[in-house]
Amino acid sequence: MKQVFVCPMDDTLKIAVADLRSDGTVDGAVRFQTYSPPNPPLYPYVPAYLTQYQEQPRPLRQFLREYVKSFLPRSFMLALHDDATDLEANALSELLIACGAKDVPMEYRAFLLSTDPAYLSVTGSKRAVTVTHVVSGKDDTERIFIPISDATAEKVTEALHELDPDGALPVFTFGLPEELLRLGEQINEPALVRNFARIL
Repeated sequence: MKQVFVCPMDDTLKIAVADLRSDGTVDGAVRFQTYSPPNPPLYPYVPAYLTQYQEQPRPLRQFLREYVKSFLPRSFMLALHDDATDLEANALSELLIACGAKDVPMEYRAFLLSTDPAYLSVTGSKRAVTVTHVVSGKDDTERIFIPISDATAEKVTEALHELDPDGALPVFTFGLPEELLRLGEQINEPALVRNFARIL
């Protein structure tokens, strides 16, 4: 079954079509296209795809129509920023529903970086760097949010130490500024798709 995977970045949406098998694996390669809203971002900490919200569905529908030519997109997966509010999650979901989605399963990207039973994730957005202690099967999650203007390697390292004083857990990263890339193993977008498919 084909699914459209959507990964919001700072001001763009990374979009891929994934062919999901019944066993929760992805068939073939996952290739991403980048959707850029027609209007530039208006506010420093608000993604462009959430500004002038009423105008967003039409160009995104057109982009999907050109990119997803072989089937009618009805099944979508959405990988949320780890600092996304409920309002932002609902807005993104409604935007995809306006583009033809029947339902939009969502997951915070911290939980999509690895299949390890426990690890630390470090992810970025326009507003913050989020450090998360991920433990599979655990409902409560420890998170530290660092404003993007304060997110130095030293501050992020302190947050990692606070969540894992012994330094025993692997660290996985996604969507970080260049100066923070050495803090852990960088994960790419296709890995997020494959890990999302396993939990659907």
